[in-house]
Amino acid sequence: MSPRARGVAADCSGSNGANGLMIQRFLRYLPAFGRARNGNVAMIFALLLVPVTVLSGGAVDLNQAMNARTRLSRALDAAALAVGVHTSIGQEDAEEMALDFVMANYPRREIGTIQNLTVDLDDVNDRVTVRAEARIETRFLGLIGIDNLTVHWESEVQRARRGLELAMVLDNTGSMSGSKISSLRSAGLLLTDILFEGADPDRLRIGLVPFSSTVNVGDRYERAWWLDPDGLSPVHSENFDPPANRWDIYGTIRNRDWLGCVEARPIPHDIEDTLPDPNHPETLFVPYFAPDESDRGYYANDYLDDGMGGYDERARMRNTPKYTNAWISGAGPGWGCSARPITPLTNNRATIDEAIGDMIASGTTNIPIGIGWGVRVLSPQEPFAGGTAFGDEETIKAMVVLTDGENVMRGRGNENYSDYSGYAYSRDGRLGVVSSSSHTLANELDARTAAACEYAKGLGIRVYTITFQVSSTSTRDMMRDCASNPYLYFDSPSEEALRSAFEMIAGDLTNLRLSR
Repeated sequence: MSPRARGVAADCSGSNGANGLMIQRFLRYLPAFGRARNGNVAMIFALLLVPVTVLSGGAVDLNQAMNARTRLSRALDAAALAVGVHTSIGQEDAEEMALDFVMANYPRREIGTIQNLTVDLDDVNDRVTVRAEARIETRFLGLIGIDNLTVHWESEVQRARRGLELAMVLDNTGSMSGSKISSLRSAGLLLTDILFEGADPDRLRIGLVPFSSTVNVGDRYERAWWLDPDGLSPVHSENFDPPANRWDIYGTIRNRDWLGCVEARPIPHDIEDTLPDPNHPETLFVPYFAPDESDRGYYANDYLDDGMGGYDERARMRNTPKYTNAWISGAGPGWGCSARPITPLTNNRATIDEAIGDMIASGTTNIPIGIGWGVRVLSPQEPFAGGTAFGDEETIKAMVVLTDGENVMRGRGNENYSDYSGYAYSRDGRLGVVSSSSHTLANELDARTAAACEYAKGLGIRVYTITFQVSSTSTRDMMRDCASNPYLYFDSPSEEALRSAFEMIAGDLTNLRLSR
């Protein structure tokens, strides 16, 4: 919201209009005195020396008045903006709030005295107008009867007529444990508090995407049509021999159910809002399933007997029959599925606040998969279909992306080349590179992050990014470049800085929603 000035004027008080007219006439004739050569000029000029002195000093008074008007305009702008945010505020509270903001922005030490402050709440046109005057005591013009000058200003704002859809894509990895996740919860609640304060619920919706090595869409979507219930996707059976439907495998395991996590689709669908389509199986999502790893060699997620002999580690891992009627200890197929479920767009503040409060810290960092699902939360099409159309001029779409560290996909010197994650194993090539180097894999995740950010911005999403206590210069640079503009990137080395970042984002979004 930006204020609009109207009816700006300066009045002379404490004298009649003739004084002002006399001054104007004198100023017109003053140059002629300097050119005159008559003998009486010196005497006349001597008689006019006092008025000349008054006028010279009067320029100082006028300059003070103009400075006061500038300060008054800024103070009224701030007051109008503050009142305009609160759509349900009453007249008395609006006047009190406006006065507080004017006094804060026009303190008593400034030149002039504020008077006649009024607030007009136009509920029909959803408009707020704040008016006031500043009265300035003169130093020189008082010698000719002008004891003070009064300047007027009027600021007008148009309340929000556009909606806001916001996806909060927040790092919930293990490095966020302890005070960091508590700080994130607090900052997130501050954001919702500011945005919901006085807002029209029909014009504000917020979603939450907690991410770690993958994301959790919620187990209520089990066997949903877009989650490949028929096992059509080319990645559905990539770690099972003979080929099998992951949903059916979950059904045969006695003590483990699908937790709600999903895996990345093949590039470029991993980050894009491609509509799932059974006629194009690569666009379908698949349930997250971390395979049982070999009993031989060094593996991080060995939770079943391989069910076969020999030294072919890959064959032992891919042996599908071992899951039938299995009783699993440990995380099993849910290994790495640690994030809380996504909260689709909602205008229910209690729902989003509860989801923020439930966030936990566990797992490794996979920023691109979080951004990809942030886009899908804002999308008008499946899986969630909760957003307005991209490009709708009546709705602002925004995303806040926060991380506290670098992208991670741990390379391994075994048959899989890496630990399992939302991009499966490095060996599977779903990330676009096959390598056992953690550094190489992290670089590829960075590249997918950059691509995800560009894709989101290309859809018209306003992207804000935050790094929280991040020491890596390359990660800070990546997140700065990810933002829609460099000034929408916030590096937060402390809890206080984090809260400030969320507060500034909330303020920016609030102002954007207002048309003037």
